Amino acid sequence: MRSIVALLLLALAPALHAQDSVIVIDPDAPPGDTLDRGGLPPEVLREVLRVYNDPATTRLVGDFHLPAGSRLEGRVAIFRGEGRVAGEILGPVTVINGSLTVDSGGRVAGDVLVVGGTLRVREGGTQEGGRRLYWDAAPVLRNADGDLVVRERRRPLGDLAAARTSFRAGRVRTTLLLATGRTYNRIEGLPVVFGPDIEWGASRSLQVRLRAHGILRTAGDQSSLTRDFGWNTRLELRHAGRSRLTLGVQAYNSVVPIEDQPLSRSEVGWSSFLLQRDYRDYYSVEGVGGSVSAVPVGRLRLEASLRWDREESVRANDPWSLFRNSDQWRPNPLIDDGHYLTAGLGLEYDTRNHPDFPTAGWWIRARYEHSTSDDVAPIALPATVRAPLPSDGDYAFDRVWLDLRRYARLSPGSRLNLRLRAAGWIDGDPLPIQARHSLGGSDPLPGYDFRAFTCAPSGFRDPSNPALCDRVVSLQAEFRTRLSLKLGYHYRDRERPELDRFIGIEEADLVFLGDAGKAWLTGEGPGRVPDDRIPSLKEWKADVGIGIDAGGIGAYLAKAVTDGEPVRFVLRLDRRF
Repeated sequence: MRSIVALLLLALAPALHAQDSVIVIDPDAPPGDTLDRGGLPPEVLREVLRVYNDPATTRLVGDFHLPAGSRLEGRVAIFRGEGRVAGEILGPVTVINGSLTVDSGGRVAGDVLVVGGTLRVREGGTQEGGRRLYWDAAPVLRNADGDLVVRERRRPLGDLAAARTSFRAGRVRTTLLLATGRTYNRIEGLPVVFGPDIEWGASRSLQVRLRAHGILRTAGDQSSLTRDFGWNTRLELRHAGRSRLTLGVQAYNSVVPIEDQPLSRSEVGWSSFLLQRDYRDYYSVEGVGGSVSAVPVGRLRLEASLRWDREESVRANDPWSLFRNSDQWRPNPLIDDGHYLTAGLGLEYDTRNHPDFPTAGWWIRARYEHSTSDDVAPIALPATVRAPLPSDGDYAFDRVWLDLRRYARLSPGSRLNLRLRAAGWIDGDPLPIQARHSLGGSDPLPGYDFRAFTCAPSGFRDPSNPALCDRVVSLQAEFRTRLSLKLGYHYRDRERPELDRFIGIEEADLVFLGDAGKAWLTGEGPGRVPDDRIPSLKEWKADVGIGIDAGGIGAYLAKAVTDGEPVRFVLRLDRRF
C-alpha cells in the first residue's frame, strides 16, 4: 500500500506548487522557466563540453563559495559541486552535475545553464539573463588534463559475442549479423543467430525492412536433425506519417520461454553457462503471424496482432557448463501441445528519458490475448490445480499482462523507482501450462528461493518444478543514491589524452529495496480466490534488502519479512527494473 501511495504522489507531483518566499527553480517547482525533463539533448551535452573546456572559462571543481563583496568576471563553469554566490558574477554561469544558489545580496549578471542539478535564487538575490535547467546529469568525467570528456557506457555482456557489418547500395542498406542468441540454456545450448537485415527507403515516408535470420542450436537433439535449426523471418512496412503506421508479417520456428522472469534473458544465459542453473522453462513454437501498430499521439503506441502456430513440448539436453558440469540439469516441463490461434491487443506508453538507464518518466505496457485451439493435447494436472480441458475441440481462454513502471529523480544523485506487474487468466477455459505463472527468486522477490510459490498442491512432485498459478501480481520499490567509489586504475596516456581510461568501478548506486507479491489460483474452492478478487494483503509475501549496483553488476542482500527465510545473497548482471 505504501508503494501505491508513493506512486500516486509521484504522479501528482508536477501539479503541486511550491510554497516558498524565495524563487526556487528545480524539478519540484511549478512550470515557468525552461526545465527539460526529457533527457539531456546531444546539443546541450556538446555545449557543456565546449564551455567547460574553453581556456577562457573559469573552471571550478567541487563546492564553491563567493563571499559578499567579492567579484568574478567572465564565463564561469562549476563541475560536481554546490556554488553559493553572495558576491557578484559578471558573466554567464554553467553548472554541470551540481547546483547553484544565489544568496540574499548576491548577483549573477548573465545567463545560467544547469545540467543535472538545481538553481535557487533566494529573496534579495538577483539573476539577470536566461535560465535553462535540465533534469538529467551529463554523462561526463574529467581526464588527466582536467578537461571534460564523455563517459563511455559499458557494453552489455550479451553484446560482446556479436559481429555485424553493413553496406549500402543506393537506397538499400544491408546488415549482416552473426551473434549468439544471448540465451544459453538447457534446450538449445548456445543458439547462434545469423542472416541479413535489409532496409529499403522506398520513399521519404515509406521504409521496407526484411529480417531473415537463421538459428543454429548447438545442443543437438538426437531425435531429429531438423530440431537443431530454426528461423525468424519478418517483413515490415513503416510509414513515417503522423501516426507512424507499421505493418508486419512473419514466419518463425523458435524456442521461447514460458515466463520472462525471475531473471533477464542475458542473466539466465550466464547462469546456465557458468553454473548449470537455468531459471526458465521453454517450449517450441512454429507458425506465421501478422501485426499492425500505430503511434496516434505522443509516445503512445498501439498494436493489434494475429498469429497461428504449433506449440510443442521440448526436452532438456545436456549442454556443457563451466562449473558444476557433472550436475544434472533441471528437467523441462511438458506443456499442452496443440495448434493455437491467438489474437492480441497491445499498448505501450513510454516517457522515459533513456531506454537502458532511465531516471525519469513512465513506462506502461499492457497486452490482452484471446487464444483458441481445436486439437489441444493436455497433460494431466491435479484437479485442485486445473479442471479437465474441453474434449470437444472447443478450447478457448483469455489472459492479460500489465507492467507499469515509474522512474523519478528526487535530487541530482538520488532516485525512486516503482514497478507494478500483473498477469494471468481473465476468462474462458483454464490456462494451458505454457501460460501459467509462479513467484519467488532473484526477481521480483529476492528474499525467497526460486519458484517458492508455484500453486502446486501438497504432495505434488515434479522435478521440473513447473509454474501452475492462474494469476500473479507484484509490487517493487527501490531508492537509489549515487556513490563515488573509484575502485580501480586510471590509465593515462600523456601523448594521447583521449585514450585515458578508468578501469574499474568509478561510481555505483546504493540501493534500498522493498518488494511484495502474490500468486494464486482463481475460482471457487479451497485455496482459491474468486475470479473478481485479488488476495488479501495479509496473504502477500514481502521482503526488504540493500545492495550496490555498479551498472554492469549488482550485489544484494535480501530478507523475507513475512516468513522465517534466511538472508539471501543475490548477484545481478542487469538492473532490477
